[in-house]
Amino acid sequence: MGSTDSKQKLGERVIAARRKLEDDMKLQSERSDDLMAKSPKTMEFMLSSIESSFKNYAPFLEPTLLIAWSADKDKCEDIVVNACKKVLSAPITRDEYDWFKVYVLPSSIWMLKTKDDRYMYQELMDIAQSMSHSIIETMDSVYGHLRKHDKWDQLMAIKEETIVSRQDDKKVGMLQDKGIMDVADIKDDDEKMALQTFIDAHAAINSLTVSAKIIDREFQNYVKTMMGRYGTFKAAPMKKVERCLSKLENDYASEQYPKSAKLLDLVRCSVTFNTLEQLIQGFDAIKTHVDSSQQSMKLARVKNGFLDPDYVGGYRDIKINVIFHSAMHPEIKMICEIQLILSQFLHEKKRIHKLYSIAREETYFQMVVMAQKAATNTTDVKKLKFEPVLDVSRDVTAAKSVKGKCSIDSASGLLGIEDDNRNFLVYNMDQKKVIFQHALSFTAYTDMTRGGFSHEWIEWQGRKHVSVQTEPHIIRTFAVAGGFSEVESLRITLPDTDAINFCAFDKQSNRIFMVRNKSLLEERSLQDVKSVAKSIKLEQQIGTSNLNPLSLTQDGAWCAIGGGQGRNYFYLIDIAKNTQYKLVTTTLGNGHGKGGVIPCFINGKAKFVAIGGAKGKFEIWDVKTRKACKFLACTKEGSINCLSSKNNILAIGNTKKTLNLWDVRDWQMFYEKETKVEPTSIHLSEDSKYLTVSGWNGEKCLVFKTNSV
Repeated sequence: MGSTDSKQKLGERVIAARRKLEDDMKLQSERSDDLMAKSPKTMEFMLSSIESSFKNYAPFLEPTLLIAWSADKDKCEDIVVNACKKVLSAPITRDEYDWFKVYVLPSSIWMLKTKDDRYMYQELMDIAQSMSHSIIETMDSVYGHLRKHDKWDQLMAIKEETIVSRQDDKKVGMLQDKGIMDVADIKDDDEKMALQTFIDAHAAINSLTVSAKIIDREFQNYVKTMMGRYGTFKAAPMKKVERCLSKLENDYASEQYPKSAKLLDLVRCSVTFNTLEQLIQGFDAIKTHVDSSQQSMKLARVKNGFLDPDYVGGYRDIKINVIFHSAMHPEIKMICEIQLILSQFLHEKKRIHKLYSIAREETYFQMVVMAQKAATNTTDVKKLKFEPVLDVSRDVTAAKSVKGKCSIDSASGLLGIEDDNRNFLVYNMDQKKVIFQHALSFTAYTDMTRGGFSHEWIEWQGRKHVSVQTEPHIIRTFAVAGGFSEVESLRITLPDTDAINFCAFDKQSNRIFMVRNKSLLEERSLQDVKSVAKSIKLEQQIGTSNLNPLSLTQDGAWCAIGGGQGRNYFYLIDIAKNTQYKLVTTTLGNGHGKGGVIPCFINGKAKFVAIGGAKGKFEIWDVKTRKACKFLACTKEGSINCLSSKNNILAIGNTKKTLNLWDVRDWQMFYEKETKVEPTSIHLSEDSKYLTVSGWNGEKCLVFKTNSV
């Protein structure tokens, strides 16, 4: 309930899409079989008809497209992909784009597999990303040209400032109703959080949208009168409730209650300027007005998007938030937003907005595919077979000893390797070569004060990236497309006296969580990595570990941290509630010399967490009761160095150079393999298609590909 409403609506879309996909596939199969048997020429005609429809952007019925797909899958794929490239290439014409949105985008065809064993929606995302990249380059070129302008220094003199950043600030006074604030006095933490979440998303947002609707026209007229002579004024539509909910769940997840107080742009407008001189004059006019205004408008915040030369995103503007005091409804004060835009950026923004609206559908497509897989996948994990497809010691000569993390991104077929020769490598499994290399200022397998298990494949703004800790106090992120260029805005840099010990991302790649100086758990949003969204001080500083003692649930709500070398406890942390529990195992002893007890959430969910210790033993703890509920052991008595769990599989590596796989549904071990490497890191890809094991000596890193028997 509450802020889960937007997720619920997305879930409802996914359920409807899955039903539609099942119905469409059934109809496609029946019609295709019937036509192939009785009238093959009709199949050819329908393929030709669809080709004409896509060439001329003409309306069509989806069953015709699906029959065409059955007639010649490869040709139909090319027809669709080529048409999408043309529609989304500059200039994007309204008629063609409307045709795409009405007839092509809603089709079930995006959940079908391509000739390269990818999904069609992944092809669409690649097109949107590629086109977006070219627009971003154009906007970056505009920015570069502006830096030579004789008014540039005046633009740089507009500094960012924050006076008020919440609607419930006493200078604004919104969301102070007892019906919203009384819930803060509830004693029971679980009940309190549930009610706060519900009230935030319903009563609080509803209160804001009502006030926004009441003052919207008055605010727009006020700003138009004030700014009309400086530039082109445009009233923007009120922010939709669904978008508000999304921001609560993602951007403001760590904010204090009510989180909705951070929504500062429900009422908004823009003023566009043809020249830099006009933009500066417009800004000065607003500043002069708010400084002199006695009642109607006061400054709340200024954000100058031109200040950061390393920003990677192309579009830049100046956003001014003001406290608007309604004259027609004097009981209402509300923070509203005025965007100051250069016309060159506005033109490109309109182009890229369409592409971003497509990129935002990726999560929806992924969920439909995952739901369909879950519904149709009857494969027993015990019947999976694991074929070794890569031996790093033999096939990747650039990698030296590999004791840090290795992992594969299934979609791209790229293998990340943190080797012991101070290098991070990316190996292309298809091309069979290293395509990227970046120096590390520390050895990957070392004392935890210097990291070593840090790299993650993430999706950010619709594009594939890889994040890796390159120095003890620095994490860098690189965009895969375009040759692994660093995204400067995502770089995390601590003081050089601090250390990032371990880090992990939530599944949606919205947030990163770090253990800092062995004593703090920090959360940062990728929207603003320079700011700490939440910091939790551990009750006791964790000890040295040469392994990875950090595990995070997929939703980033819980984490587990091992106590360190020779310690028989781990921390279970409820991040949302800022609550930590120190849990002691009485059966695993004090762990072992390299890392102590090693935790891992089963299937990435906050239901069970496995902890591994000495002599091949491991325990399963119930997160809710915070008690051990199962006591298990591998066949070899080596100390457990690493664990990974996805899709009902728990993978375990121990010092006896053995890989064990367990079915978490009945806790039966179904696979065991001796390796020449003593595992220090084990990784299952999100789809469990690949399993990587890296560690001491021997094969350095082994890559297995899973196939059902």
